[in-house]
Amino acid sequence: MTYLRKIFVLILMILLLGRCTERIDIEVDSTYTRLVVEGYITTDTMQHTVRLTKTSDYFFNMPAPPVTGAIVEIDDGSSVFTLTETMENPGQYFTSSDFHGIPGKRYNLLISQVDINEDGIMEEYSASSELYQVNSIDSITLELMESTHFSFYQVRVYAWDPPIKNFYAFKVYKNGVLLTDSLANLIIQDDVYFNGNYTYGIPSQFLDQQREDERIIPGDTVTFELNGITEEYYRFVIETQSEIFYHTPLFSGPPANISTNLSNGAIGFFTAYSIERCSTVLGNNE
Repeated sequence: MTYLRKIFVLILMILLLGRCTERIDIEVDSTYTRLVVEGYITTDTMQHTVRLTKTSDYFFNMPAPPVTGAIVEIDDGSSVFTLTETMENPGQYFTSSDFHGIPGKRYNLLISQVDINEDGIMEEYSASSELYQVNSIDSITLELMESTHFSFYQVRVYAWDPPIKNFYAFKVYKNGVLLTDSLANLIIQDDVYFNGNYTYGIPSQFLDQQREDERIIPGDTVTFELNGITEEYYRFVIETQSEIFYHTPLFSGPPANISTNLSNGAIGFFTAYSIERCSTVLGNNE
């Protein structure tokens, strides 16, 4: 009887669990429209861009609507630079091609003459970011790590870290092409483990040799880029990546708004950072 009872209980559980499946249609309500800002200033001499768009509904299966006709200015405390929009790139505002950021300065972004909620009243938005100096890189090396299950090159970095709290972003180029070209792929790091010390070949990037875009062969040039970012931008990237990547429902918290340094209810981020680069060529014996 005991055996038959177990079989009966098992069949009953299967039937009950099968009846627990129910289709649920989730309706995602619309919300008010907000300004989205994506902008940065670096120490590179180039055209820098501030991109303005509007938020849209979750199931809006089109590119984000651009915000055109705005007045976009950057103030560094001594000069005000007015960015220009072109017909070819609506919603994108450019500095002059000879513009570059200077470490130690604070850059203030001002956006005006926009009516995001279309109530007939023009709005203003602002943000600011300090541009920190970053130490130069002495050198980088490439080290192959492989087994039957993986094969990748470590990019090892040799540089001094100053004895103050710093935050970094790491990027890598293969033959001049940026591989870490999105926030999801951006590696960020504080200096809690090497503050004030020399980094004797700290692993800072990994090139997966099973991926076509990351695979390198002798003669390829690998460039490592070090960005000295603010703590606010560091937190913004962490929160953004947390929302992008998969969550385990039972152990993760509810979705939350990502932090921003923009005023007046706008979302996104405006940041300034310094850049240092170092390159190496993969040899035949590596």
